[in-house]
Amino acid sequence: MHQVRIVYCRPCGYLDRALEMSREILSYFDDVKVELEQGKNGIFDVYVDGELKFSRYQLKRFPEIQEVLQEIGKKRG
Repeated sequence: MHQVRIVYCRPCGYLDRALEMSREILSYFDDVKVELEQGKNGIFDVYVDGELKFSRYQLKRFPEIQEVLQEIGKKRG
C-alpha cells in the first residue's frame, strides 16, 4: 500500500483544497492511504511514500490533481 501525505496551510484556508485532492486520490486508487497534516506559512506539499513530489513553494503554484495521480501511478509500477 502506498502512502500520500498532504501538508497544507490551515491559516491560509487550504483545507478544502487538501480535502478535494485526497478525495480524488481515494476515488482513483484503492490501495493508497492518504494523510492530511496541518501546516502554516503558505505550505501545500504532497509526499508520495515519504518523498516530496510537489511543493507549492517550489512550483509557485498548486499541483494539479492529474500530476499527483500520475506520480502515484508511477510508484505503483
